[in-house]
Amino acid sequence: MAPQWHNLTPPVVLSPAPTIPYKPRPRLRPTPKAYTEQQLNFLKSYLPDFERRSVGPIRGDAKKFALDRASEFITRFGLPDEYETGEEAEGRFKEQLYNWFKNTIGRHRRKADGRSRSARRVGEKVAGPPRHRDDSWDHPGSSGSSTLSGTYTHAESSPPTISGPNYPENTPTTGPPSPTMAPRIPMQYSMPSTLANALQPSPSPPPPPPPPAPVTVASLRDAFLQNMDAPQLASQIQAFVISRPSSLALKPVILALFQAIASEYERNKSPPNPFLTRFLGAAAYFTPAIIHAGVSGPLAGTRALQMQIRKSAKWIATPATYAPPNLTSPSNASSMSHELHRITLDRTRRKEHIQWARIHAAAIEVGVFDLGYEIPESDRENSAGYTYGEGRVFSNVVAHDALWEDDEVEWVAGILVLQALIRTSMRGDTAQVRLYEGLLMSYEERWKEMKDEARQALVTEVLLAAKHDLARMASGV
Repeated sequence: MAPQWHNLTPPVVLSPAPTIPYKPRPRLRPTPKAYTEQQLNFLKSYLPDFERRSVGPIRGDAKKFALDRASEFITRFGLPDEYETGEEAEGRFKEQLYNWFKNTIGRHRRKADGRSRSARRVGEKVAGPPRHRDDSWDHPGSSGSSTLSGTYTHAESSPPTISGPNYPENTPTTGPPSPTMAPRIPMQYSMPSTLANALQPSPSPPPPPPPPAPVTVASLRDAFLQNMDAPQLASQIQAFVISRPSSLALKPVILALFQAIASEYERNKSPPNPFLTRFLGAAAYFTPAIIHAGVSGPLAGTRALQMQIRKSAKWIATPATYAPPNLTSPSNASSMSHELHRITLDRTRRKEHIQWARIHAAAIEVGVFDLGYEIPESDRENSAGYTYGEGRVFSNVVAHDALWEDDEVEWVAGILVLQALIRTSMRGDTAQVRLYEGLLMSYEERWKEMKDEARQALVTEVLLAAKHDLARMASGV
């Protein structure tokens, strides 16, 4: 008897289970270390010198410099609370500060080149976005057409996995398969495909960009006030210098910096330290095309700032014979309006002299006079910079000489510079402590002789703060 083949049940082909894409867990970034504004100003003041050493011929010079600055940081501010005391903790913290120097310089260089750390990742995303499988099945009655707005649904790019035909029991194998078949799984593309780009109309060419606005002293002042990024600020300064060649190319830039400091002080009584740090950060990106008083590149910025501070350290009163440019006849020169004009001009110049004394004090605190930019070009390669005493000679002379001048405005300027010297002195130096104690006592006598109430109030505040700093200096804290 022949076998009954029609009674056999055909094998059922099972479709593989849908693959669940693996999603890696996001890597948690470590909590950034928080520094105070004073600590950040201290660290940022050494960024230009660190970058100069990082590209120098001496191997390891930049790291040694950063570790020395870290030791000075620990001496001045102490270890953070999360670190325990000991040599191992200090070593780990010094390495952390070295990494801070290195990463900060790296970010500045990437910004100057117009690239970022994630540029390679963005390129990979554009080259080949990951495909996501849609596990939902369309209704048989749906049209299955895709739109080209936003993303393109490609239904025929690759055949999806489809389950085999299902036959009911006791059905001969020669019968037709079930007409109902699951549609193909659409593949979603996160980026427009070549077909989508081809079907879209070509965009019209963009209009030409407007010509860049000329850089002026006013625009540089606004850039300092707006806390512009250091590479962008350096680019504006370089454009300004190139358009106005001069042997003292940065002199107008220092004027814009002074205007920004004076404007912010009038509004919020803000110190000049952030502005000087901002300027030194931009100076680190100066090219050899920027030359000031024979010094080029990043060194030109501090050279210009030092020259202007020294020039403004000496007070010269407006002479009584001064005549305004619009008053030329002898009758007008001796008139009451001429005298009022001279008094107004003298009052403005006194305010500017005190403001320059604040800038001088801030320059001492951020380390402008500690980098040795006055060393001749022939000896600069063999010198790491000023020693501790050499960088403070000029400021000490200003603080000593101002005490013996006749004008009150010089007493105010002198005590401002003296406070910065005390604040940045080496702790535990008994000779310096005795010297500064005597100077403070002499300035206190000058304070009693002052007649202007506003200046006397300012000197009162500075004297109290200087005595507190001197006590910390004597105790070695």
